[in-house]
Amino acid sequence: MKDFEAAKEFFKDTVDPSFYFDSISSEIARNNLKEAMGDSSIPLIFILGDPGVGKSHMMKVMHHSAVLSSSTLLIEHPFFDSRDLVKTLYEARGIPFDKSKSLGEFMDELLEIYAGSFCTVLIDEAQLLSNEQIEFIRILSDTKLFQFVLAMHKEEGLALLEKKQFKTRSKLVIEYGNLEENEILRYIQTLCMGHIHGEIALMFSKNEARVIARYAKGNFRMIKKFLYTLMKLLDYAQKRGLSKYRKLSSCLLTMAALDLGLVHD
Repeated sequence: MKDFEAAKEFFKDTVDPSFYFDSISSEIARNNLKEAMGDSSIPLIFILGDPGVGKSHMMKVMHHSAVLSSSTLLIEHPFFDSRDLVKTLYEARGIPFDKSKSLGEFMDELLEIYAGSFCTVLIDEAQLLSNEQIEFIRILSDTKLFQFVLAMHKEEGLALLEKKQFKTRSKLVIEYGNLEENEILRYIQTLCMGHIHGEIALMFSKNEARVIARYAKGNFRMIKKFLYTLMKLLDYAQKRGLSKYRKLSSCLLTMAALDLGLVHD
């Protein structure tokens, strides 16, 4: 029997830095980011892409791979006050944080604390930052002691880059795209084969990948949700002896899409 119950766990909507799928888009983005990280001549890096394309995954992977060789900080959830960023920078150097000080005092102390070093700060979901926080990050980046990697939704990111204070700044913009049909098939087979679910991997062909791509619109997060739901349906059918639904079919794929609200009955 195929272990669909175990297989579905690998498609959960979580970020596992130990597994990185090298789609064309993600590989280009990762290589560009890898080359730029730690380069003081590029103080600002913008990672732009639609929600769910894999920006968070790449940020975690890059932080995980760089943490032993360079000074990096990863902030997965944006802070609500500029002082929260300062607090993180203080604590990263083991320095007590006094929230009663002014931002000017913090700036002077940070210049002293980080003198002679260089720190790359990765901030996910950066579209949630306030204008004040973005401006503070811009000022910090001008010191040449800090580099900021801001992952944000494409629409908000492009609007931010149109602002005067960023148009003339030295920066790198990396756009993150969606998965193609052939990449979806390779992703499924790579993940299943890697976890000894070869029989499940061989259930998928270009045709199923094409249908999944159409329903999920190539969005990595939605593809994972689709496959998680599909594994649940296959597991249910297998355990209850529903032979009609134990193999992949257009009917079963449509059922998964219906369950996720991608189509309406």
